[in-house]
Amino acid sequence: MLNTIKKMTSKDITVGIGAYTDVKKIMELKDKFDICPLKVLKDEETALMALKRGDIDCLVRGTLRSSFFLKALFKHYDVQKTYRIALMGTANKKYFLLAPVGIDEGESLNEKISLVNYGKDFLSTFNIEPKISILSGGRRDDLGRSRYVDMTIIEARTIAEELGIMHHEIMIEDAIKESNFIIAPDGISGNLIYRTLVHMGRGTSHGALYYPLAKNGTVIVDTSRAAGIKEYETAIILANAFKVMKC
Repeated sequence: MLNTIKKMTSKDITVGIGAYTDVKKIMELKDKFDICPLKVLKDEETALMALKRGDIDCLVRGTLRSSFFLKALFKHYDVQKTYRIALMGTANKKYFLLAPVGIDEGESLNEKISLVNYGKDFLSTFNIEPKISILSGGRRDDLGRSRYVDMTIIEARTIAEELGIMHHEIMIEDAIKESNFIIAPDGISGNLIYRTLVHMGRGTSHGALYYPLAKNGTVIVDTSRAAGIKEYETAIILANAFKVMKC
């Protein structure tokens, strides 16, 4: 998937990248990056205004502060809530999408249904056939052990049946074999999957698109402030290629 995305980039797309901290690291990246022009933006308000004015074509959060960034985002764009869909890689370079990854995302049945539709948009934009799996907090025969686990199982089964996607119950190890988009039971478990894979399991992260903005061509890619240069590079590539395909 990552190689497919790389082939779709354009030198005509200017990507903004935030640099509130670690400015030297971001400037070094700018100096050596040759896929497209980069513009370094040093605060949240400046970055989002540059995107809104059209000074840049798309934006990577880089080292901008998350809470300040979200406040500025809600100020300048007509959205009440955002959902991030992350592009991930396993240690053996199996690439897939993961959501929800924000602890307050994917909290309800309707939010999970929205995530399915956003994930389809993400993959279809790159001409990749969506193969989506939703997880639950247990197996079907675990019903009755926990009220919360029961809810996740019932929700996942309902969504899988209504939307024609797979339900791999709690077996993420099976979901990764058949899917290119995995939906966790909630934002907390999704965030833990992300952290475990990247920080303990030699996996990789390549940025997360903000929906519903991305669906309409406003391309903002989230990254960790603690990310290495490689994650920033691939997040820039993701932002660039997605904007090309949405134009």
